[in-house]
Amino acid sequence: MKSEWLKGGRDVYIAGIGSYSPGEPIPFGQIEDVLGSISGVPPKLGNWIERMRPIMAEMLGVRYCHYAIDPRTRQPTDDNVSMSVTAARSALEAAGLAATDLDLLVYGGSIMEQMSPPTTTLIQEELKIPACAEYSIHSNCTSVYKGLQLAVDQIRLGRYKHALLASSTLISPVLRAEHYNPKVMEKSQVLLRWFLCDGAGALVLTSDPGVGQKRLRVLDTYIESIGLGLGPDMYLRLGGHRMNPLEAYEHGWHHVGQNFDRVAQLGVELGKKAGDRLMERMGMDWQQIKYMFMNVPTRHIYDQVVEETRRDKSNPGLQFYSKLADRGYPGPCAIIQALDGFLGETTPEKGDLLASVVAESSKWIYGGFVLEYVG
Repeated sequence: MKSEWLKGGRDVYIAGIGSYSPGEPIPFGQIEDVLGSISGVPPKLGNWIERMRPIMAEMLGVRYCHYAIDPRTRQPTDDNVSMSVTAARSALEAAGLAATDLDLLVYGGSIMEQMSPPTTTLIQEELKIPACAEYSIHSNCTSVYKGLQLAVDQIRLGRYKHALLASSTLISPVLRAEHYNPKVMEKSQVLLRWFLCDGAGALVLTSDPGVGQKRLRVLDTYIESIGLGLGPDMYLRLGGHRMNPLEAYEHGWHHVGQNFDRVAQLGVELGKKAGDRLMERMGMDWQQIKYMFMNVPTRHIYDQVVEETRRDKSNPGLQFYSKLADRGYPGPCAIIQALDGFLGETTPEKGDLLASVVAESSKWIYGGFVLEYVG
């Protein structure tokens, strides 16, 4: 089975998966012990935070988060490069390859380690790769899906043989209490502190069907930006002409925020359309999919999507999988952590199909893929 878009090229396999969550798991009730409690906000916002904390504990499907911060000293323990390299080494070990076997390195993430040089080159340095092609993709939740499409297409065309796709999220520096200007904080910026966290993941991709174990054949990938006239509904406005540190602090341009009302309104509706677009592209229907990977941190929205997808797609046996409850939401690499957890806990049957669709609400971009378990 292969998408019409991809017929004629080489098959591409995920031969190794690695993931990493820094530090010990932090229970929801202790998140502010690590990130710090926000003080100095207007009284109305302060009262709202106190009221919402127990409500969010119930609403969110997140029991634990991980941070690259020592909970006692509050000093950094990891960065984007060290987390990505840890995940990459696990993926390479699972694939049975050395870092020097790689001829393509792709990194996807929302906050690069430095503005220059590219994060890929820093990962390359740590992995001691003398020469390889590299691409850094600046995006949020869809960056892994974009990186997967890029790497798969390059391998399928025959340009490269073995690729590493790495992704990490180092969001804790942006969530620490001392990062904020409390006078201009918004409610959404508080909410994000209760489920965003740090982590990394890596995939080894190859055209060699004999490499790795528990391999997944990539049937197709999907990327589409449909946000014309919408948003931005997730934002961190620092950049461009908004780089003066004093002005940034004064205006709160360095705060990360999200329009939760718009996400609740559009996320499910547009997500369903994106899933249908993926199936249409593949020439498949939902009854052929056995496992669905979906990372939605809000419990009631997740439950709604599960129920409606099984019903509307006439696939009551569709199994959903996520690791958000135990590992928090580390943005783009959450899908890699989910795949890693799934194959560590489950042995699918050969021919089982796995699918995933993700929404990036920053400007309403969607990503997806369909994989076949080949063992």
